[in-house]
Amino acid sequence: MQVIQKLTVVSNPTRIFEVGTEMNGREIIEIKQVGDENISEFWVLDENEKLIVSIENCPVIVEWQEVAED
Repeated sequence: MQVIQKLTVVSNPTRIFEVGTEMNGREIIEIKQVGDENISEFWVLDENEKLIVSIENCPVIVEWQEVAED
């Protein structure tokens, strides 16, 4: 199974969201791809599974990590 480890939003300035880092005092624990065929959207979630930021229709670079499944 693959999970998103890092999301780079290609903008000015470039914004980077990475699992395990802090943003505004909240730890990023998950980056989730949501949306449908018409909308590209990513959610950055904290340790309480609450939304930190939503990124919509922006050019991004996604870095995936392979994780083992039980």
